[in-house]
Amino acid sequence: MKKKLSAIILCLVMLFALAGCGSETPGNETAAAPTDDVLKVSVAAQSNSGQVFQYMAEEHNFLKEEGVDVEMVYINNGTDAFQALVAGKVDVLSTYGTGGPLIQIANGQDFTIFSGYMITGETPCFGKPETEWTSLESFRGKKIGITRFGTPDVVLKGVLYDAGLLDEVTFIEFKKNQEVLQAVSSGEVDFGATATGYELQAADLGLEVKMWPDDYWPNHSCCRVLAKGSWMQDETNQEALYRMLRAWLRAEEAMQGNYDEVVDLVVKKLDLDKATVESFVKSPHMKYDNDPYKNSVIKMWNKMTDFGYIADTKVQVEEHINTEIYKRALDSLIKDYPDSQFFKDKLVQFNENNA
Repeated sequence: MKKKLSAIILCLVMLFALAGCGSETPGNETAAAPTDDVLKVSVAAQSNSGQVFQYMAEEHNFLKEEGVDVEMVYINNGTDAFQALVAGKVDVLSTYGTGGPLIQIANGQDFTIFSGYMITGETPCFGKPETEWTSLESFRGKKIGITRFGTPDVVLKGVLYDAGLLDEVTFIEFKKNQEVLQAVSSGEVDFGATATGYELQAADLGLEVKMWPDDYWPNHSCCRVLAKGSWMQDETNQEALYRMLRAWLRAEEAMQGNYDEVVDLVVKKLDLDKATVESFVKSPHMKYDNDPYKNSVIKMWNKMTDFGYIADTKVQVEEHINTEIYKRALDSLIKDYPDSQFFKDKLVQFNENNA
């Protein structure tokens, strides 16, 4: 009888012990409990560039793990995208450059930059093979086709301004990048600067890359990620952006040395041909980066002021750059993944570029 009683007591002790361990994982780490607290964010982007961090985060389940539901909304026209943000039809803009948002900010819009997508974009300057180009001096006296306020326009003018050549060049404005290429091909202009993803189209027209602006202006600030400042003041919205940036930073880490997967995802998501996607995703002149790069944004603001794109204004651009949410996301990832050298390196980079 005593043996039976002892056995019963032992079983009860083991049962309670197992019940007490049910919330623990090996190593005494508390297991992540399932949560219904999923926050939603809508992100607008151009359909010819998309959002690679989003695609990788979806593919690797990072968004679900971080408790955020991100809806992509494709708007190709920058003006329409800005209007959608103002009207509250989308929460975030991703791939609309830096120059355009800065002009909106200078004109009084309540926009705040809080992260990045590309710090340098593939924005080459094309010409015919027989058109001579040996240095920036080759632009002197020439006609250059651009799309006004786009990254190729702003960055090229910044480069030429620093070289003292801005007033020695005639710029011809077009509405579309394809029109710029056609103008170069027909001889209407000598050179043409386009946005990302037009290398193959240019080659089909017999054109070649003559100059890469990032060779002259590294980290020039391409696509910044922004939202309305008033929307970002809400704590729930801040939490949603924090979770999204955690997922996107994890995606950025997963991309390292894995660009074949990135190419395949962009082809799948945007229905672009693989050759076109490879031409820009794997380009050494394309640098994907979630970091806000505050210093680069301010530098572009100052250059745009110097060459007249931003008029004298009382707006302080520093008040329209938020680095705190990104820093919080990065710090939390360093804590959660202490063995990740990638996140440690990102912190060094952050401190260098957001002082």
